[in-house]
Amino acid sequence: MHRIRKGEYGYIASTRRLTIIRTVVYFALCAAIFIIGYVTTGTRRNLLTIVAVLGCLPAAKSLVNTIMFIRARGCDEDTHVQIEEVLKVAGEVSARMKSAYDLYMTTYNKNYPVSHLTVYGNMVTGLIPGADTDILNGCEKHIDERLRQESISGLTIKIFGDTGKYVSRLGQLSGLEAGAGPDPVRILDTLKSVSL
Repeated sequence: MHRIRKGEYGYIASTRRLTIIRTVVYFALCAAIFIIGYVTTGTRRNLLTIVAVLGCLPAAKSLVNTIMFIRARGCDEDTHVQIEEVLKVAGEVSARMKSAYDLYMTTYNKNYPVSHLTVYGNMVTGLIPGADTDILNGCEKHIDERLRQESISGLTIKIFGDTGKYVSRLGQLSGLEAGAGPDPVRILDTLKSVSL
């Protein structure tokens, strides 16, 4: 079975399933170890109880991950189809146009569920369907700050809240000359590293 990597369509849904299964297994192992210790010694004061309690640490970490992935929403199927139609044409035009799906960027104050992000030349465009202006501006600022920390500057960053406008912009980008800009793979790798 093909594992879906970060930035591919369906990543959030796939990882959500895996983290739920992993969390259940971790807690089941902790419970099993505790029960085995209790049954064999007749008391909960034994070494296996300590092992079970320490096993709750990775289980709790996995639970936090699971909660984050349950809250995260990826790109829906209709939007994916629209974007892929435009990217199919754009991919023939330029190999420098790179994109990623399902980037859930987290900050201390807000979370930004970027359904799709495209890097072309010195332009970064993204889509957060149905988001208000504050969320869109905050996401643009967050992306700019993260890229500046990696010494990547001079980019035009635009996040759209309307799918139709975003798809239209992707079509326009494919008609533009890419121009010189930072390596798009490096930009996407940086943004993937700060996403769930």
